[in-house]
Amino acid sequence: MRQKNFVIASLLAVLFTITTHAVAGIYKLVDENGHITYTNTPVKGGQKLQTNSSETRIVAKAMTRAPLTIGGFPKVTDSQQKKRDVHRRQILESELASETKHLVEIQQALNEAIKNMRSAEPHHTQLLSDTHISENENIKKLRNQISLHERNIMALRAELGNL
Repeated sequence: MRQKNFVIASLLAVLFTITTHAVAGIYKLVDENGHITYTNTPVKGGQKLQTNSSETRIVAKAMTRAPLTIGGFPKVTDSQQKKRDVHRRQILESELASETKHLVEIQQALNEAIKNMRSAEPHHTQLLSDTHISENENIKKLRNQISLHERNIMALRAELGNL
């Protein structure tokens, strides 16, 4: 019940703000590049547009009478939403498991590539060969993939935390 009252109060506050701005006036500003900006607050160099006060009242009145739901948009029962959330959680958990698996595989590939590069390095200084450069590029690619999977894992965990 509290949540419903909060939602209604929030919507009324938004509608009041919108209607207040609709009555406040409209200003037009053209910048040096010719871009036109319309705003409801006075701006330096802006031009106040003439509005018919009766039109403004009609818009404001219509906005305060707007229904809380969009016409024709399907409503979802609580049980339907819970089923959707369960299904969504399963999908997110599956994606998280997949991302974690890929991360482990790429980390292993990176460790192996680093190990191979170190074992191939000569103990004396010489010019880098083409294979050595390509191995470094391969390591960079693997590190980028690791970073990508780590970001995906963080995003999936955050999304799961929102459920």
